[in-house]
Amino acid sequence: MKKIPFILMLLLTMLMPVASADIVNDLNLKVNEYNQYAEYVPSYLESLLGNEVIKLVIVTDDGEERYIKAITEDAYITTFEEVDEDTDFDATMIVGANEATVRTIIRSSDPLEEFIAAKDNGEIVIEPVGIVNTVKYTVANVVMKVSSLFGL
Repeated sequence: MKKIPFILMLLLTMLMPVASADIVNDLNLKVNEYNQYAEYVPSYLESLLGNEVIKLVIVTDDGEERYIKAITEDAYITTFEEVDEDTDFDATMIVGANEATVRTIIRSSDPLEEFIAAKDNGEIVIEPVGIVNTVKYTVANVVMKVSSLFGL
């Protein structure tokens, strides 16, 4: 009889993150899943986002801005943490999106295609910081467009 409440509590604990309405927690849950497939990230996208310090700005459905520091190394996410708006950490790239777009991507059966589509239609805005990063981003963006034209 004591096992039933324990099992129910265990199930509720496991399901709570899935039912979370907090976009930062939902994204954090996806980091390990993403890292499992990071080796399959196309090279043009790896050159775009593969070794960066990213300041991710998400506008929630309530209009609140949430800030995340994400560090990528060889396309793997090595750091992912919420920060305050004024936290300075020498970002090489600032990425902005609204919560609905982010949720669409993380729920998609093909998140990579969804990300590219959102980037192409302006739902995700990527702003490189500095001249070197701007040039690198521009080149990677051209390669990405050419690759998509040829179905690579």
